[in-house]
Amino acid sequence: YQRRVRGNVTLMSVLKSFLVFHITRIIWCDINPGYIGAASAIALFSTDYFLPVCYKYECCTVGEGRVHWIRNDPEKLTTLLKEKLFGQHIATQILSQQLGAFLIDPEPQKPLVLHISGKTGTGKNHIANLIAQARYVEGISSKFILKVIATHDFASMDPETARRTLKTKVREHVKKCRHSLVIIDEAEKLPNNTISSISPFLDFNPHVDGIDFRRTIFVFLSNTAGNIIKDHTLSYLNMGKDRDKITVKEMETLLQGHLYQSGELKHSALISRYQLDAFIPMLPLEKRHVKQCATEQLKQRRNKCGCQGDEGCISARADEVANEVDYSGGFSRSGCKKINSKANLICPLDRKIEL
Repeated sequence: YQRRVRGNVTLMSVLKSFLVFHITRIIWCDINPGYIGAASAIALFSTDYFLPVCYKYECCTVGEGRVHWIRNDPEKLTTLLKEKLFGQHIATQILSQQLGAFLIDPEPQKPLVLHISGKTGTGKNHIANLIAQARYVEGISSKFILKVIATHDFASMDPETARRTLKTKVREHVKKCRHSLVIIDEAEKLPNNTISSISPFLDFNPHVDGIDFRRTIFVFLSNTAGNIIKDHTLSYLNMGKDRDKITVKEMETLLQGHLYQSGELKHSALISRYQLDAFIPMLPLEKRHVKQCATEQLKQRRNKCGCQGDEGCISARADEVANEVDYSGGFSRSGCKKINSKANLICPLDRKIEL
């Protein structure tokens, strides 16, 4: 009789552990099902049920502390923008305000939708990486980031298949974690009207297909308006005006009108339904900005390009790197995209130190 009682108690304890673990997952509806399996076994037979999983595996948990993997840190965002983004005062202002406010909003009414446009090398992907660093402990390595590259993921697809594929990719990813970051790169190269398939996810909807998208950040990266942005910036310089005087409002008006008539957002609901929260122009980079990129790159190297922390030496080396870049009309043809390879010419990596 006693053995039967002890056996029933043991069975009840296991069942209790099982129920508590899965009820906790439901309550914490952001838990990523990706660690079901070995991690579930760890949690199931643990006295804490839930926390052991998140000590080791990345969870969709928001807050501070070892078991929280999503920080939503606007102060870190501000610091990153100040220290890592050059020549982009409008982007810095919009991101500090719009994204900063979104990160600390406990109950956003809709997802944050950003459209970042500019020519190659101006920092579009760089900004997406900075957002990831400000949001996730794992930074750009977080599994809660979905990056879609149009020329890779949608090559040769017909429009209908592309729309269905994009919608499925986004829905299934956000289903795992509503605090996701969805990056759509080379958006202008998507088949016609592909973006419209995810329009319902971007609106003021508490749930779509049973999924809450309101805490998700969507970032569209595009080259569509690159020439318009460059020409507008050049007009300021030709008139002797400081490019920093270009305002958010004038660029928003310029971009919104252009993008609605051409490119991936032509006659798109994202504009007509005001689903886009910000148009972020990436201004073309001048030599002084390229030097700033080079300086940052050289400082990250362990050997400091032989300068050992001497700012004057690093500045001189950065000048050399910037001089290796091709320019047209006062702007770098490749932005800061070739800085690393050019730096290798001026300052070869010391393999014994760097690797």
